[in-house]
Order: sequence, then structure tokens, then C-alpha cells
Amino acid sequence: MSQFIKDEDEKGRTHLDSRFMRESLVDKGIISSASVENEIAILPYLNFINVGGKSIIDRGKSAVFPLIEEVLELKGKHKFVLGVTGGARVRHTMAIGLDFGLPTGGLAMVVGAMEEQNASMIYSLMAKDGAIRLAKDGYAELPHYLEAGMIPILTCNPPHHYWEKPPKKGVLPESGADFGAYMTAEGLGGRSMIFVKDQDGLFDKDPAKHADAKLIERISAQEVLDGDFDDLIIDRLVVEMLAKARHIKEIHIVNGLKKGNITKAINGENAGTIIYKG
Repeated sequence: MSQFIKDEDEKGRTHLDSRFMRESLVDKGIISSASVENEIAILPYLNFINVGGKSIIDRGKSAVFPLIEEVLELKGKHKFVLGVTGGARVRHTMAIGLDFGLPTGGLAMVVGAMEEQNASMIYSLMAKDGAIRLAKDGYAELPHYLEAGMIPILTCNPPHHYWEKPPKKGVLPESGADFGAYMTAEGLGGRSMIFVKDQDGLFDKDPAKHADAKLIERISAQEVLDGDFDDLIIDRLVVEMLAKARHIKEIHIVNGLKKGNITKAINGENAGTIIYKG
């Protein structure tokens, strides 16, 4: 906590004495002592629905139209944002970028452009129903849009761009769309985080390759990190952040091709897999 201190000399100047004023912010002692007892949730009513580009949008209207219909039925009952990811075009763009020899930061730059295309299409389909495009620097307006009953449409990849840190292996950016969606919900202190995919949730092994794969309905983040999964279905970095969560302490993974799953998840029901902090 900061306080004003008055000099004892004849001039009696007043100075601000701050906790970190004379310390380095990389000091281990400062880092360990920098805690908040009652950290606020900025938007505690916010539900984040993250729609997979490859899982849903790339399938066209047969998948997208029923999803939009279900989401619109939630309008007025819940406050939520609709996150959109890039899908197959991101992968194609990544392949071209790698061929060109782009570094990690360069690849991160072009990924965001693919998401913008999908977000614009979803917005066009929902504009008449009160959707609005939310820019990456437009979060100050988000509470007003939600209170007005609008549906903000946003992209999910974090805007790290050239500041994206190089991964331990290869050059592909680690901070993907799933990570960006989760960190937005966590940073805003939201209510729920729902990942909409094209399979029923997390399986003990890849269901596309193994007919005996079993759905895992509930599992801790640490169990996921310690496990040996063929197909993790969401970015591993999401699970690592979930293990440190302060607000969004569980995530829902649901099959968006089955109508009703998003509704169940936003109402707190398990409609696929729940991964929780632990």
C-alpha cells in the first residue's frame, strides 16, 4: 500500500512512499510478496463460448447454423461472448509461412488474420440478432455491449505477434486460440469457459483411431498434465494455466455438433468433459 510522507526539513516536501518504489520488479522477494488478498473479478457474469474453426466453422452451414440457433436461444438468459478460431486456413497459412522461413513471431502475426475472416462471417450471420464485432483493443466497451444484450464476436489468438516467445521445440507459436480464449476469460474473472469442438470431450485415447476409446467426464488439470494422451483436444498451455487459475477453475469441452450441449454447459451441467483445477 502506498502512503504520502512529509519531509522533516524546512521545505516539508511530500513524497509518495510506495511498496515497490525502490525495488526491482524481478527481485525474488518482491515477486513472492506481490499477492492480492481479495482479487476482484472484473466481469464475474461473463461466459466465454469458444467455437473451433476446424471443428465447427469449416464444416459450413450444416454445423454453423444449428450452433447459431442454439446460441441465440441463450440470449437474454446469459451474458456471453462468442470466440472464433481460424480453422484449416490457419494450418495452410502456417505451412506456407514455414516454407518461407518465417520465425515464431511472424507466424503468430499471420494466424490472427485467418481468425478475422471467420469472425467476420459469423458476425454477418448474426448481425441482425444483435451481434457486434469486438476488436482486440475494445474490451473497455465489452460491459456496455453485454448490458445492452448484444453478442460480442471476437477472435481468440492472443495479439503477441512478434513478441510471441519461441517454443522449446520447432517454431510454431505455443500461444494458440484455445489459450487466448481461456486467458481472456480468466483475466476478466469470468463465470465459465466452454470449448466447442467436434467430439464429445477428452478421451483416454484418440477416438478416431481406437473404437474402444472411453470418454473422460471429469479430470483434474494435473492428471491431464501427468497423463499420456494421444489427442489432448485443447492446447496443453490451457491446462497449464488452469492449474494456476484464480477465477476460471474449470473448463467445459463439448461437442457442438450435438444441439443442446452448449446450453447444458452454460447452465453448469457436464455435457462432455470438465477439466478442473487440481
